Amino acid sequence: MAESKMNDKVVMTKIADHFYLIRGDNRSRFPEANCVLVDDEILTLIDAGASLNNIKQGLAVLDYAIEDLDRIVLSHFHIDHKGYANHIHEITNCEVICHKLADKGVQTFEGMVNYYGIDGHRFYEDWARFLKQRLPHVTREYNVTGHFTDDTPINCGETQIIPLHTPGHTIDHTCFGLGGYEKLMLVDIDLTGFGPWYGNEVSDVDEFRASIRRIRRIKPKMVVSGHLQKPISKNIEHKLKLYLNKIDERDNEILRLVSKGYDTVQKLANRPTIYPRIPRDLFLVFEEFMLQKHIESLKAKGLLSRSEEGTLRAESPQ
Repeated sequence: MAESKMNDKVVMTKIADHFYLIRGDNRSRFPEANCVLVDDEILTLIDAGASLNNIKQGLAVLDYAIEDLDRIVLSHFHIDHKGYANHIHEITNCEVICHKLADKGVQTFEGMVNYYGIDGHRFYEDWARFLKQRLPHVTREYNVTGHFTDDTPINCGETQIIPLHTPGHTIDHTCFGLGGYEKLMLVDIDLTGFGPWYGNEVSDVDEFRASIRRIRRIKPKMVVSGHLQKPISKNIEHKLKLYLNKIDERDNEILRLVSKGYDTVQKLANRPTIYPRIPRDLFLVFEEFMLQKHIESLKAKGLLSRSEEGTLRAESPQ
């Protein structure tokens, strides 16, 4: 099994014929994420959010260099997934393809800000400063050379990857079948203990529910998360069910807290309700967005009402 080590930690592991997991630094946690390398006639990298050093090390194990990459396939516009795609494109002139709905968020910083929905927010300057200091490469413009479509295979030579448009996390979020449907790259249907994340303007909690159900119907035998260190091949259905249930648990917690007097978004966010803690003030942006997504969903189901002043009230099911 091909492996690359850096600081005594495995950077790359073979997960199937042609397919290799390249891990992100920081245990693949934000602002890094895992990539998948497809070693075939068209040397392909799915996502580019691992550190550039890890990507280079992984390629070197197979006697490749960055210059050998033919194609980058992006799962969605988030900074920890588009990552170094444009840096690599400038070196290699490789293809960079994504879902058509990703264009705005991938190509320009302004488009990404619009998709995040953070422009004008009281913590926008803190967020922009964080990116410019720690991740300056993601504030630049990116080239997109083409698009994939849902369920239409992307040929790599002997094998293929199959895009599965799974919105909710973001409008453009896409998982990938690796050589078929038995092995899936789940990207940010990430099966982490935190649960589903839908904290942007272009996120949708009910679409996220539907996307998780789509993955469950496929019944994969192995999955790769964007933010877990190892592929998962046991109890996948159970893990997906628990992950989906997190959304319902949050619904119930919001209704419970509203009934106890946490009857505005601000009160719920300051508690906080979804994040276990708020490590930086700017994370309140995402807490508030996720609460808003729940509130709109609960209102549509008749379980919550909101006054013109913004006061929330739990309603009895009809």
